[in-house]
Amino acid sequence: MVEIRRDIHRHPEIGRNEVRTSALIRKKLEEYGVDAIERPVPTAVVALIHGARGPGRCVALRCDIDALPVQEETGLPYTSENPGIMHACGHDMHASMMLGAAKILCGMRERFAGCVKLIFQHSEDTLPGGAKELVEKGVLENPHVDAIYGMHVLPDAHRAGQVGFHIGPITTSVDLFDFTVSGRGGHGSQPQNTTDPVLAAAQMIVMMQQIVARRVDPMEMAVFSLGSIHGGDAPNVIPAEVKFGGVTRAYSESVRSVIKEQVQAIAKGIEAASGNTVHIHYADGYPSAFNDKELMDLAAEAVRKELGEDAVVPMPDPMPFSEDFSFYGKLGGIPSAYLMLYAGHEGELAPLHNPKCAVREDVMPAGIRTLVSIALEFLK
Repeated sequence: MVEIRRDIHRHPEIGRNEVRTSALIRKKLEEYGVDAIERPVPTAVVALIHGARGPGRCVALRCDIDALPVQEETGLPYTSENPGIMHACGHDMHASMMLGAAKILCGMRERFAGCVKLIFQHSEDTLPGGAKELVEKGVLENPHVDAIYGMHVLPDAHRAGQVGFHIGPITTSVDLFDFTVSGRGGHGSQPQNTTDPVLAAAQMIVMMQQIVARRVDPMEMAVFSLGSIHGGDAPNVIPAEVKFGGVTRAYSESVRSVIKEQVQAIAKGIEAASGNTVHIHYADGYPSAFNDKELMDLAAEAVRKELGEDAVVPMPDPMPFSEDFSFYGKLGGIPSAYLMLYAGHEGELAPLHNPKCAVREDVMPAGIRTLVSIALEFLK
């Protein structure tokens, strides 16, 4: 599986363009002898492995396969050969470990009833994501999926080959916003003859930071981050338009709704007070993923049996990032669980999405065994 991982790492592909990656995955699945392969969309692959003990429940294992628009700086011998594209989020590891699990499960059919559905998902890191599209195309049906598991590698300074567990919300929601404040510009010496979109935009930005401070319960988590602002070309000219945008994140749907409502209320207030027009493009991203207690308990027991007590690491806090794995549970209406595989680091410790991000390949057996043991425990 290391060879496959390095192949995928050398040839990263952005979301919805995973042509080579998905073809390689399909080829390997055919070699391993899965019972069925489907392509719900051009660059996603779904496979079925039926147990030899007859009908039963169906558990899905899901991984993502897309890369990021990042120029790799790891210096690895198998560094990306595609300029400006890199597997900086470990999806090459995810796909390879799932292929490893598929190969093993194909040789263990006599151990289980029911079936395992393997979902190699496209476009996790490119909104609107691939999970929602797959759910809408019926990936959780025919046969109906009773539960779904996912797993993500996590660079870490100390841990490698252990599995992190957290019950409840495990990732944040993410929503994107873009604002355009339009009005009347003019000479910097005569602001009274303008509606000053710069000042209006600045007031909006400050007021929106107050949403988290004054409209969200202090016991809840929420983040409002501005990432871009553009307006004007000369210091003595008040521009007629200012654009800015960013993201919001939360663990609860109620907080997510509060932020959206307050953003719209602030925009209307600024319009009335400043005389400008505020256009909002608010893109709903991914909901928060929720780890079902029963599924997590089952997974922890499976990992203990397979890898030992020390392999199970309780996580005191959920992760601050977002993942469209959440759609399988929220939109599909099935219990879901998302695990973290601590993967150490190669060279300099760098976080996910960083051009120097590199994890240890020797954690792959632990990841493969985790996936296999969970599937068998669920279907036994």
